[in-house]
Amino acid sequence: MAKKNIIGMTEDELRHFCTEKGFGDFHGTQIFNWIYYKNPQTFSDMTDLPTQLRQKLTTEFYFGYLQIYKRDVSKKKDAIKYGFLLRDKVKIEAVALFDRNRRISFCISSQAGCALGCLYCATGKIGFLRNLSVQEIISQVLTLKREHGNPHSILFMGMGEPLLNYNETLNALKIFQTIGIGSRKITISTCGIIKRIYDLAFSGINVRLAVSIGSAIQEKRIMMIPYSKKNSLSQLKKALIFYRRKTGRRVSLEYTLIDGVNHTREDAIALAELAKDVRGHVNLIRFNPVKNSGLSSPDTSTVLMFKEMLQKHGIEVSERYRKGQDISAACGQLAAERLR
Repeated sequence: MAKKNIIGMTEDELRHFCTEKGFGDFHGTQIFNWIYYKNPQTFSDMTDLPTQLRQKLTTEFYFGYLQIYKRDVSKKKDAIKYGFLLRDKVKIEAVALFDRNRRISFCISSQAGCALGCLYCATGKIGFLRNLSVQEIISQVLTLKREHGNPHSILFMGMGEPLLNYNETLNALKIFQTIGIGSRKITISTCGIIKRIYDLAFSGINVRLAVSIGSAIQEKRIMMIPYSKKNSLSQLKKALIFYRRKTGRRVSLEYTLIDGVNHTREDAIALAELAKDVRGHVNLIRFNPVKNSGLSSPDTSTVLMFKEMLQKHGIEVSERYRKGQDISAACGQLAAERLR
């Protein structure tokens, strides 16, 4: 019988396992606490469990911590990029980010590669290989936790579109919530998968939602985010308004500025109108270099002018600090180029 990864199992599943094997269901809660709070190396570490139960766990399960095949540290020490090798030899990347107060965020992946092909993203250029399982999503966090301790926040902003791997992402969110990583500490980044935005709103998880806009002009948005052919900005706007009303969470509009592409006065007015309608916050991101893209970031004066145009229309705007650009760990740069 092939062993199963115990990481990703819920408390109910572990309690059921224990009763099925003739042990008390409370032992399932003990196992759950060991897995998600105490970072055990082996089942022998679970010293408050009966010896026979530990032997049974060893027979049927393994700890699916991820194999780290590379670790790149930024010069400013504000980002560490990890390359993880999965059991089928697929490679993914995740990033530990540090702020000035040494608060840490884990930026994790939901897919190996990505099918959306956004103009400004390196992950899309390598194509889509497969979805990650809930075990692989959770294992990224637990592996990073062994390296850095508990995160202050978790960002689904790594490789892939989390709402195109909705069920596994949702199951991971439920476990995070169970172990005390609250919805305020979790951000889901999406290009705007409308059906799943509604599903997420109804899920009761109430995480923060960050939507990559590309452009608030439909034709230009399609050029930047080909997937947006499947839905209009008006449909997306309705979904974001619904999400805010249902969850009480203000939506963040993520806007990647690319030189000569999306920073005109017309672009700013369209974005301001969208932000005003959804009562969202705009997060400006200067394009981070992507190999062979032929694209570049606008100069500082252009970014400031664009920001001021939004502010004159009453929009709250911030600019994301570009952590880890020197190690290709910044927004849009994760690639794990040879996925196998």
